Amino acid sequence: MSANEPKEYDAVLGGQNSPPINAAILGGIAGVKHRLASPSVEARLAAITDALNYGEEGLEAATAVFDDADEQVRAFAAALFGAQEQLILLKKGAAIWNKWRVQNLLLFGGFVDLSWGDFSGLNLAKANLRESNLAGANFASANLRGAKIFQSNLEVTNLRNADLSEANLSKTNLSGADLQAANLTQANLRSVNFRDANLSQSILKKAKLCGADLSEADLTGADLSGADLSGAKLGGAKLAGANLAGIKVIRSDLYGLNFNKFVLTKANLRWSKFAGTCFQRADLRGANLEKSDWTNADVSGADLTAANLCDADFSKANLSNANLSGAVAKRANFLKANLSGAKFNGANLSGSIMKQANIDNRRIFATANCTGCSWN
Repeated sequence: MSANEPKEYDAVLGGQNSPPINAAILGGIAGVKHRLASPSVEARLAAITDALNYGEEGLEAATAVFDDADEQVRAFAAALFGAQEQLILLKKGAAIWNKWRVQNLLLFGGFVDLSWGDFSGLNLAKANLRESNLAGANFASANLRGAKIFQSNLEVTNLRNADLSEANLSKTNLSGADLQAANLTQANLRSVNFRDANLSQSILKKAKLCGADLSEADLTGADLSGADLSGAKLGGAKLAGANLAGIKVIRSDLYGLNFNKFVLTKANLRWSKFAGTCFQRADLRGANLEKSDWTNADVSGADLTAANLCDADFSKANLSNANLSGAVAKRANFLKANLSGAKFNGANLSGSIMKQANIDNRRIFATANCTGCSWN
């Protein structure tokens, strides 16, 4: 039967029975659409309810009222769309969804529950999903570029291969979520809970991860180049094969983590604590390590060429065979550090503390600036 033909709830001229309350008018969905465009507010209000009798086609027709000039009409439509209608709306894309969401937020504060819904592969770029319950939902391979998903619950959500570049997920719960190979380039991930999340092979270039909790998260092979991890928690995180070049980690405590052979070229790590960490053979060329704490850290074989080590504390650190050529290490503390086999060609060590350091041969400082250094 065509949607334009009368159904059992249509008022039919000459019929024996009175039409039920809220029944659609003669002419089916075409008649409903006509009334939705009526100059009469009362007619438009009645047509909204009638439209929902026609499934997805009626629902889509009813969304036209979100552009209605009358606030009463917009509010009535926003209140009428329940959980099932919301699921259908979102699957129709961000343009229609966002029109409803604006009214929902203005009138009702807007928390919506779309948990365990299947939105895989959908184009939801710039969708407004803020303050939503999306726990367990499937967004695999979905386009969420530039979407607003902040202060939401995405616990154990499937976001594999999803595009979340430039999306705002600040203060969102993504604990246990699957973000393998997801694109989070330049995303706002401030204070996000990523505990136990799978971020392996994900792209986090220039992402804002300030204050994020990445404890026990799997970041194996992830690209974090240029990301801001200042204040982030990384305890127990798996970082094997991750690209950390150019990252920003200011005033953070990374005690005990393993950065063996990691690439951290030009990373900004100033004022951070690396006590007890392993940076064996790490690439720290051009990194900013000003006023950082490396007490008891293992930096053996690391490349610190042209790094900024001013006021850094390397007391009792293992710097054997490390390359500090061209590094600026003014007032750095190398108390009891192991400097055997290290290279200091052209380094600036003025004012540094070298007391009780393990030095095989003073000739390693032949071309370094050691003005004002304190020795044994």
